[in-house]
Parts: sequence; C-alpha cells; structure tokens
Amino acid sequence: MKYLKYKIKGNKPAKIVFLGDIHHGSIFSDTEAFDAALEKIKKDKDIRVILMGDLIENASANSVGSGVYQQNMNPGQQVKDMVTKLKPIEKQILYSHRGNHEERSFRFDGFDIGETMADSLGVPYIRNMCICDIEVGKINYRIWTWHGHGSSQMTAGRIKIIQRQAETFEADVYAMGHVHELFDTTLPKREIVKGEFQDIFKHYILTGAYLKWDDSYAEQNGYRMVKMGSPLMILDNKTKQTQVDLEWAK
Repeated sequence: MKYLKYKIKGNKPAKIVFLGDIHHGSIFSDTEAFDAALEKIKKDKDIRVILMGDLIENASANSVGSGVYQQNMNPGQQVKDMVTKLKPIEKQILYSHRGNHEERSFRFDGFDIGETMADSLGVPYIRNMCICDIEVGKINYRIWTWHGHGSSQMTAGRIKIIQRQAETFEADVYAMGHVHELFDTTLPKREIVKGEFQDIFKHYILTGAYLKWDDSYAEQNGYRMVKMGSPLMILDNKTKQTQVDLEWAK
C-alpha cells in the first residue's frame, strides 16, 4: 500500500476522474468512447485523473482464454499507443494503478509493464492499494483506491468487496475498478462532533470500463450488460461534500 498527499490550488471544487479498464488493444475495447473521455479531460484543465489499471489488454500465449487472438495490436504497440494517448493529460494524472492485465507481464516475465507506462508519463505508480489525502481549500478528503479483485456478477456483491476493505481502512471515498461496472452509492455513518450528531456519508464507487458487450466473452458467458464510461468525482471546497457524476462523459 502507498500513501500520497495532494493540495488542490484555487478557490473552486476539485474534480477527479477515475479512468481505467480500457483494455486498449482488445478488439472489444470502445476506442471511440475512451477518446471522447480523453478529449473532455484535455479541455478541462481543472480535472485530475486517477488511472485505475487494465489500461491495456496485454494478452499473450500464456494468458487464460483466447484473448491473444482477440487483439488488434500486440502488447508492445498497446503500451506505446496508450502512452501517446495519455501524454497530453500527464500533468493532470495524480497516480496510476497496476491492473491484473498489466500484472500478466510481471507474473510471466518479471517485467512490470504498468510501471513502464507510469514512468513514461512521470506519475507515481501504485502496484496495489493507495490511500490519498486530497486537500481542497481547507478541507481534507481521504480517498482509498484499488484496481480490485473478485468475480461477483451482482452489484451488491461487488460493493461488498469494497465494504470489506472499509472495515480496515478509514476514508471518505472508496473506489475500485476491475469489475467493469459504473456505479456509485453512499452509506451514512453517524458520529458525535462537539456534542452533536453529525452524519458522515461514505462513497463507494465502481469505476467503470470501456469494453463492448456484443460478441465478447461477456456475452459468451452470459454476464449482464453494464453502462460504459468513467465517474467524475467533485470534492467541494466550502463544506465537506462529495458528488459523483456517472454521466459526465456523455
């Protein structure tokens, strides 16, 4: 686990996009939707980005299933192309997670392809979990992020994976990728502050993906369809308040 801390300058709320599970190089990756999201980020320099892992497909002969035959470029080309796509927003990226698809190279060859991409962009690289304090005005928000794990097909089961981590790590926002679902929910926690009740709302976010359903392994295995894209999180600078927009990339 790593700990990072950032101070967002300026007298306005902070905006953070969780961008991951693009699987660039897969024939099922929705390049148009990903490029559209990148364009929105490029145009709004106030947006910061957390890369959630599985940026590339990175399938090889050692990979499970037929993924190696369902790519439109080899892993080396995927890395170069992804770095080229992300280069214009590198100053906006807070850090980058390793996903299980990047981890494939390390598992079989000892080569951390995710670290190579992060180094090329000049951003911190997170192999597993991260706790990040983000100061907006005089307000501190604690964000817990992880590429994720698990194979539950139901939203409730996916959120439970994050909730288990919330039993160990204290944060305001818990965000996880991997499960290819775009979802946000809040759960209140009542505390006593200066002798009065105060309700604290914890956000649990599934950070989406850019994989098409039709003709893919998701359809083949009967997985349900989910909305593609990435969430935009807004951290207020006046009062401690978090909003999550699942529609911003439309």
